[in-house]
Amino acid sequence: MRIYDSDRQEWVGPERERAVALLHDRDAGRQRAALRGTVAVLAVCGLAFGTWALGWKDEPGPTGYLTQRQPEQRTGSDGAAGGTDATGTEDAARPSPDGGPPSGYESVLDAEGFRTAVPRGWSRGQQDTRSGTAIDIVNYRSSDGSRRLQVYEVSEPSPMASLQVFLDDTQVPKSAGFEQLSLTSPAAPRPAARLAYRTDRITDEPEIGVWHVVDHRFEAQDGKIYAIAAYGAEADGTQDERELVATALEWFCPPLTYCPEPGGAEGGGGTGGDRT
Repeated sequence: MRIYDSDRQEWVGPERERAVALLHDRDAGRQRAALRGTVAVLAVCGLAFGTWALGWKDEPGPTGYLTQRQPEQRTGSDGAAGGTDATGTEDAARPSPDGGPPSGYESVLDAEGFRTAVPRGWSRGQQDTRSGTAIDIVNYRSSDGSRRLQVYEVSEPSPMASLQVFLDDTQVPKSAGFEQLSLTSPAAPRPAARLAYRTDRITDEPEIGVWHVVDHRFEAQDGKIYAIAAYGAEADGTQDERELVATALEWFCPPLTYCPEPGGAEGGGGTGGDRT
């Protein structure tokens, strides 16, 4: 009797049937052996992957490193009264709870393009320096004229070089009552220099007795050199001038520069808004 081999699509006799059966048995044996080999290989690979994954998961993460800023070295009689770093945070007035400027201060975006913080209600004035710098001298004054905050850009190549020019009497004449109190280079990410002095007279300013001045010059985020100077009566102490400079410096942002505001989200959150 013949049967139909569906695999080969033909009719076969008994002898052919037995041969086909033998071939089927041989092929089935090979397939089972191949299947067992495949399963063994997959098992070994799975074990190896599991061992690697567990070991990788237990590896320690990357280590972070923090650098601590060294405290500023201050000299002179004015420096002994209180320390401050480059941003003036030790002398700055305490920020408001909402992250904005300290109580009594407001953030201002000046017409010259920079941002800073000044005492609320102070009036603004401007001097045309004709020096070729990007911004002119800007003055913020108290209502009685006894206190002043001055902001401007300087043309010298460094903060200390700028103050050295100011201290040179042949270039900047001083009154007879001028006395240097301290000259420091605050530790900072960018170059900075600070001069404190007293003087008995300042041109175009009221006669209030001895003036105390803190003149801070620094390299800002845009790479240019600026000055923030505070003026007030020495009779009421020297802390108020240091606080005025420190707060204005902390909130300072040069023209056309992005600066997050201190204390809020992404360092911002005050009234002046981020600058771009």
